[in-house]
Amino acid sequence: MSVERDDHSNARAEYGRFATSEAGIFAAGDVRRGQSLVVWAINEGRGAARECDHYLMGTTNLP
Repeated sequence: MSVERDDHSNARAEYGRFATSEAGIFAAGDVRRGQSLVVWAINEGRGAARECDHYLMGTTNLP
C-alpha cells in the first residue's frame, strides 16, 4: 500500500473529502498540508472524522 504524495512529500488528499489514493485511508492536518497552525489541524481532523464515518457507515450525523 502506498499513498500518493504531493510535491512537498505530504499525503495527497482532496480537501473536504480527505480521502487518499488508497481506499479507506484518510489524511488531515500536518500529514496532508504540512506543518501548520494547530487550529487548522483540529478543523481538518473533524472533517476527516466525518468522512471516515460516512465511508464506514454510508452516512454521517457528524457536523
